Amino acid sequence: MPADIIQLKQNSPELISDDVREIITYRPHWIIRQGNVIFLSVMVFLLSLTLFVKYPDIVNASAKLVAVNPPKLVASRVEGKLMKLFVLNNQQVNQGQPLGYIESTADYFEVIKLRNGINELIKSVHAIGHESINIYSLPQFGSLGDLQSIYEETQNEMIQTKQTLAGGYYQAKKAALEKDLQYIAELKNFSSRQKRLLQQDKELQNKEYKAYESLAKDKVIAPLELNQYKSKQIAKEQGLQQADAQITNGEITRLNKQKEILDLQKVITDQQQKFFASLLNLKSQVEKWLRQYELTASEDGKILFVSSLKENELIAGGQPLFYIEPGQVSFYAELMAGQRGVGKIKEGQQVLIKIDGFPNAEFGHLSGNVAYISAIPNSRDSFLIKVNLPHGLKTNYGKPILFRNNLTAQAEIITDNRKLFHRLTGQLKQIWER
Repeated sequence: MPADIIQLKQNSPELISDDVREIITYRPHWIIRQGNVIFLSVMVFLLSLTLFVKYPDIVNASAKLVAVNPPKLVASRVEGKLMKLFVLNNQQVNQGQPLGYIESTADYFEVIKLRNGINELIKSVHAIGHESINIYSLPQFGSLGDLQSIYEETQNEMIQTKQTLAGGYYQAKKAALEKDLQYIAELKNFSSRQKRLLQQDKELQNKEYKAYESLAKDKVIAPLELNQYKSKQIAKEQGLQQADAQITNGEITRLNKQKEILDLQKVITDQQQKFFASLLNLKSQVEKWLRQYELTASEDGKILFVSSLKENELIAGGQPLFYIEPGQVSFYAELMAGQRGVGKIKEGQQVLIKIDGFPNAEFGHLSGNVAYISAIPNSRDSFLIKVNLPHGLKTNYGKPILFRNNLTAQAEIITDNRKLFHRLTGQLKQIWER
């Protein structure tokens, strides 16, 4: 109690009432007495927290997930019943593996056997020539549907081509023509020998005529007798000319036979080429049929059913049936940021991506880093930003996000992760400078 009040109380006790005395003697609670200190301490504590608490600057943008080597869709190309399923959901498949087939007028298994037979025959023709069709031939089928007519045409071409091979009509005819050429060559040799003999005989006749001509000049023999020798000389010359004509006729016959062989060889070659073209056409039609009615895996990976599929189910044309998920898939995000705050975005900045189809409170968010910023805006005056996802589609909660095409998201680009103290002082500085 103050000394002046105590002195006043001692000197004039009647001047202080009981109420005043109660107020004067009341001792306040400690929190009131120490309130200023506590308030100051709290303020200092809160101010010190601003040195540790960070409050980032954020630029919002729309986003979508993009996959590098994404799952491939397998859809039906025709309408019909799903006759057979060869795989199960989540099964590993290889590229080109049949997944099932859709109803058609052809027997699927006959078409598969035909395809295998065609491939084997083409391979053997490339390896050992058309003679291989005597070893490998197409099986007989009767349930090929739309392929039956072209299959029959190819079979007919094969029969015609077999006639061009050893033991066939064309080869037998060619052998006969080659035999004729041998006989013609022998006749030519005989005619050549005969011509040489006639040539020698003519030379002897010429010598004899010259001798008689000399005797005729000396009047030893009569001119009439010389004419007889002249006639013999002319006869020898005619015989020599006949031998030349015979050789020439033999050469003409030989050339005609060779022409027949060339024409025959052209027929053989044309028929073999015609058969091979027919075989390739049949292969093309079979592959076209399989592309329409057979469902195949486009690459190695895990097969995912789009919906619950069962055999004999009616399938619409173009209906999505499966996804083939490759073994290794990488992902990134494409962001479209508006003009607001785009100048603060830089490569390497952290990005938080919240998938619309996976609630953030339950699944968490994806983390990424800015990898690329376009320098030119698009038609909507937005900038394209590419964001790498180092953790893939695994969220901060440790939950995986199942990728689906056209997944949309909202992105937050952290442009400056400043401390709260610096933000407050920055605001105060702006206010002070105004």
